[in-house]
Amino acid sequence: MNCATIDSFLDDHLIVRLSPSERQRATEHVSGCARCSAAWAADDALRGEAIAEPAPELFAAVLRRLSTAPARSAAARRRPWAPLAAAAAVAIVAVAAGWVVIEKGARLELAANAITVKLASVIRRNVAAPPDVSAPSAVTASPFVAGRDYEVLSGATARLGGAAPAEEVEVIEFFMWECFPCFAAEPELSRWEAEAPSGVFVTRVPAMFNAVAQLHARAYYTAEALGKLDAMGAEFYDEIHVRGNPLASRDELADFFGRFGVDRATFDLTFDSSGVDARIRRAAALVREYAIQAAPTVVVGGRYATNPLRAGTALRELLNHLVAESKAPR
Repeated sequence: MNCATIDSFLDDHLIVRLSPSERQRATEHVSGCARCSAAWAADDALRGEAIAEPAPELFAAVLRRLSTAPARSAAARRRPWAPLAAAAAVAIVAVAAGWVVIEKGARLELAANAITVKLASVIRRNVAAPPDVSAPSAVTASPFVAGRDYEVLSGATARLGGAAPAEEVEVIEFFMWECFPCFAAEPELSRWEAEAPSGVFVTRVPAMFNAVAQLHARAYYTAEALGKLDAMGAEFYDEIHVRGNPLASRDELADFFGRFGVDRATFDLTFDSSGVDARIRRAAALVREYAIQAAPTVVVGGRYATNPLRAGTALRELLNHLVAESKAPR
C-alpha cells in the first residue's frame, strides 16, 4: 500500500467498500504517513457530515433557466469552460449541502476544495457547449485535453522486448491484483480491448509497489508461462476482492493454482524459473522507465498515460483518441 493507492481510495470514495485485508493494509500505511493520515481524517469527517437533499425541483428549475437563456455570440461560445464549470461546481456543492457551513478546520476545507475541483472536471467533460452555427465547416475540437485527461510522456520509448510488432500501437496497463481501482476498471478495459481498433497491441504489466505485489507479479508470470493466464486472470481479482482471500503467501498461491490443475511441483518449478525471473526484471524496468506512480495506469504508444479516474466514463473513447494520436504522423 502506498500514497497513490490511498489517494485512489479517497478520490473514488471506495473506503467503505474495502475488504478487511485491504483496510488493514491501508490502516498500516496511514498510521505511518502524516500526509495520508490527514487526508484520511478529512474523508472520515466528510463522510460523517449530514448532507441535506437538494431542494425539490432543483434540476428541473435549472433546465428551465437554461432553456430560456439568451443565445450567446460565437465569440462567447468559444470562451474556455473552466471558470463556468468551477462556478457551477461550487453552486452544486452549496445547494446539495443545504448551504451548511463546514467549520471543522483546514483539513475539511482542503477536502471540500478537492470535491469542487472534481465536480468541475466532471462538468467540463460531460456538458457540451452549443455548436457554433456561424462556422459550419469548422473542425470539431477534441473533448480530451492533455494535462487533464491524460499526460504526454517524454523520453519513455520502452517496448516489451519486441513483443509488439513495429507497425502496431502498444497499449500497456500497469496494474496490481490487490489494487481495488484496478479490479473495478478491469471490465471496462477488457471491453475496450475486445473492441480496440486494428493495429493495437494490448498487454498488462504488474506494478510491484510492495512485497505482496511482487509476489502477485511472480504469480502472474507463472500463470502466463503455464498457459493459464486467460483462465486465471479474472479469477485472481475475484479471489482477492470478492472472496476476501488476499493470496498473500506462496502457499496460498500454490493452492489457488491447484484449482486450475497445476500441481505443487509444477507450480514451484515455474514460480522459481529463470524465465519468470527475466519477466519480473523486465516489468520492474518498465515501471521505472515510464515512472509509474499509481495503478492502474494505461500507457498508449509509449507517449501518453492516463487512468480511469482521469477518463471517467469516457475511458474507451479516450483510449481510442490516444491510439489515433499515436498513429498520426509527427
